[in-house]
Parts: sequence; C-alpha cells; structure tokens
Amino acid sequence: MIPQGIFLAEGTPEQLAATHISWGADVTAFGPWRSCGSACGFGREWLRASQDCGSTIVVIQECATTMDVAREMAGNDLLSDWGAVISVVQKGGRGQLRRPWVSLPGNLHASIVLPKPPTAGLWAESLSNLLPLVAGSLFADALESLGASVQLKWPNDILQNGRKIGGMLIEERNDLIILGLGLNLAGCPEDALMRDDCSASAGIATIPLLTGGPLTLLETLVNRGENVYAVMLDEIPPTQFIRSIENRLAWMGQTIQVHEGNLNSYEAVIVGLSPQGGLVVLRGGEETVLFSGSIFPL
Repeated sequence: MIPQGIFLAEGTPEQLAATHISWGADVTAFGPWRSCGSACGFGREWLRASQDCGSTIVVIQECATTMDVAREMAGNDLLSDWGAVISVVQKGGRGQLRRPWVSLPGNLHASIVLPKPPTAGLWAESLSNLLPLVAGSLFADALESLGASVQLKWPNDILQNGRKIGGMLIEERNDLIILGLGLNLAGCPEDALMRDDCSASAGIATIPLLTGGPLTLLETLVNRGENVYAVMLDEIPPTQFIRSIENRLAWMGQTIQVHEGNLNSYEAVIVGLSPQGGLVVLRGGEETVLFSGSIFPL
C-alpha cells in the first residue's frame, strides 16, 4: 500500500510546473520534492513531497481517465480508502451516461477511492442509494469552506451562478467504489461548443480562499471529505441529511422541464428528495419521484 503523501509519477516537478501556472503554484507549495524510488508500483522513479500529508495522492501528467488508474491501483492494493489520483490532462474523461468530459490543463481531474458502505448503524440500508448525493454534499461543503457558494443539480452536477462548473461520477465495480471529480478551475468549453441538450452552460469556478491549483484543492477535498463523511455516518440520520441537502438543490421550488429516456418531456416543479435519493417533482398536482432522466430550467 502506498503510504500517506503526495507522489509524482512521470517526469519531474519542473516538468509538472511547466504544464500550467496553477500547477507551478502547487509544485512550489508542496515542495521541496525528493526521489523515493518506484515503491508505488509504476515501475519508474517517483518524487515525493517532503512534508506530511493526511492522505495519499498520486499525480500523473496524462492518462485516459483517472477513474481507470485509481481503480487499477486500488485493485492492486496500492490505494486505500480516500486515496486519490489526479491528472493534468485526461484523454478519455467521461461524465454521466459516458459522455466525454473536456479535460483542460489547470482544471481538476481526479478520482477518489471511497470506503465500502457500512453494514451496521444509521446508514447501513441507505448509503448505497444516497451515495451520489452524499458525494455532492461533501464536495459542496469543501468548496464552501473555501468561500465558494455552489448548488447541486440533481443528481451529480455542481453549479455556481447558474453555470455548471463541475460534475461527479460514481462507478461501483469489483467491490470498489470510485468517485470521479471534475471542476473547471482554469477554463471551460464555450457556450457554442456545448451540447444542444445541456441543461446549464459551462462556467469557471470562483473559489475566493483557494491559494493554489488543482492539487491544493484536491488535498482539501479529500481531507475535509473524509472527516465530514465520518462524522455524518456517526451522527446524522439519513432523513436529516436529506433535509439539509435539499437546501443546496438547484431550482428548488421552480418549474423545470423533465426528459425521461425516450418518453415525452413534461413540465414539473421540484419539491424535494425522496428517502432513496430520487428527485421529487410535482406534476399536474401529483408528486412523482425521478430516479433517472434529465432536468432543465425554464
């Protein structure tokens, strides 16, 4: 298992710093760096930040997707719970419904190994269904701790000032749960390049208290996320969690357009969340619960 710390695979800190100005800030903030051999299993020389770190973060300069790298490393017992992989560039980043995710240098592209759901306690029967919302809540909480006001668009997008600044993807396979995170810190697609069926234009995140780049933000997300997650599972019942996250829902109480698969679209009003994490909407005077589909503001 890779110990706690920040590890650089591929290249040198100087090469990493040259990829983008924000990565240059991170290389300086987490230095000085030193050689630590190839103990992380990539078969090449690694460099490790000298100062203590409360988590394990692996930095790579390019990959198809951090989801796949994190899954492989966790499957080979190299990454434990809350271990993370971050890449400067992804060549095959994916979002919901396996849509391509544009990955620009300077943005955050990372994946985190999540713990298995508890088998006892308040969350034993609820966490699997609510995990996407839990992840969104942890993400939003960490961003708000850095002065960023955000909303959650059900089920997995991060909005700021009405624009999509990030998204999340959870994949469960072979007894591993991987959370993929994308956040626009340095750039985003122009409106003209967005899909015709996108529900919100892309935007660049404004995070007033962030003093570094993607690596600095990921360390905050992982460390704060792990701590808040542990407290939540011990002290906050799922019903209370549902009520709290409803306050972060985008378009709460507003009329939206709903697209459910190949069925006809319809208008409805968002009224809350179900105990299973579905979106509760009011349609024609009757409540309906959505567990899939797309929603659009009107």
